[in-house]
Amino acid sequence: MDCSGQDAHGKVAYASPEELWNSVSGQEDQSWYTPAVEYWDQQPASYDGVLAGLGHLSGDDIADSKKFLQKVYKRQLTEAEAGKRKLIVADCGAGVGRVTEQLLLHHFAIVDLIEPSKHLMGTAEQNLSTSGRGVYPEGHKSGQYFNMGLQAWTPEAGRYDVIWMQWALLYLTDDDLLQLLERCKSGLKEDGLVIIKENVCEQGFVVDQEDSSLTRSDAYFLDLLKRAEYVVTGSAVQRNFPKGLFKVKMYAAKPRSHVGT
Repeated sequence: MDCSGQDAHGKVAYASPEELWNSVSGQEDQSWYTPAVEYWDQQPASYDGVLAGLGHLSGDDIADSKKFLQKVYKRQLTEAEAGKRKLIVADCGAGVGRVTEQLLLHHFAIVDLIEPSKHLMGTAEQNLSTSGRGVYPEGHKSGQYFNMGLQAWTPEAGRYDVIWMQWALLYLTDDDLLQLLERCKSGLKEDGLVIIKENVCEQGFVVDQEDSSLTRSDAYFLDLLKRAEYVVTGSAVQRNFPKGLFKVKMYAAKPRSHVGT
């Protein structure tokens, strides 16, 4: 990707993504991934904590995610509601289980959670074991809990109807993101989707050293999906978020090899 990157203060810090990744090449676990987990281990294990003090935005976030999911996966959701199939989803970067609890368990029979922060994962397990009774459809439940980073997660072959990645890919290097998308190809069912919801900047990328994250532009994301041989089947922009925040965009994508199913 031919673009430059800024630091969190708007200063151009990298001439290209390659320059950024070369600076951490060979030591990603120490210089890239560890600070992110340490950062989140220090945040409150609450909706407000995982939304950087903006827990009041959760309702708008969930509402637009639900609308998008129902648009891009309408046939499969309708079949599940009619009892014709049992849907399984992975919640990648699950945090305290906010998206699982507020969205995914309302539409999927089983939700597996992947989260690198043991601190947040423990709260998710506790929250999901004590809440939701009488709210989710009968039989809907959390499934497996994977306390690991997405760079280390390999989905079970053919298990998932949807792999949901929200505010999680910004913590992956390009190479690990591409490798994850490659592994997801075998983890998806034939008519399955990867759904990505991420902050996007206007151009290039923005590096935040505090939590070791990378906000990519829309063009950057589309380039990565193309390189991974995925086809974008739908996209939308999150509404009703305050000005001054990064734009948030949703993408639905499926492996090119699955197109037509």
